[in-house]
Amino acid sequence: MTEMTDMLQAFLDDAGIRAWIALALLLVGAALSLGAAIGIVRFPDPLVRLHAMSKPQVLGLACCLAAVVVAVSTWSVLWMVIPAMVFQLALVPVSTHMIARAGLRSGDYRHEDLLVDDTET
Repeated sequence: MTEMTDMLQAFLDDAGIRAWIALALLLVGAALSLGAAIGIVRFPDPLVRLHAMSKPQVLGLACCLAAVVVAVSTWSVLWMVIPAMVFQLALVPVSTHMIARAGLRSGDYRHEDLLVDDTET
């Protein structure tokens, strides 16, 4: 445990303010991801879980990736992080749409909460 503490202290001493910014971004990203996980467990149906599943999770990942870029601060890391974030931003709407469709088709939602159900024929 002391080796880990020594490594963290050495990193914070060498990097200065960048390390503190990276640490803050990482903590914010972890808190957002934890909030998303708690929301997925606590919310009652898939349509409500979509908000907890997509919004804070994407922002949490963005904060964590920004922390990596700030901590390492090289162009090669930036070019590795950008595709990860682009794929995340492109694929999260698709996955949430698929989960919403599956929830509607299985009937696993509260009917009284829907104002308009466009899937009814």
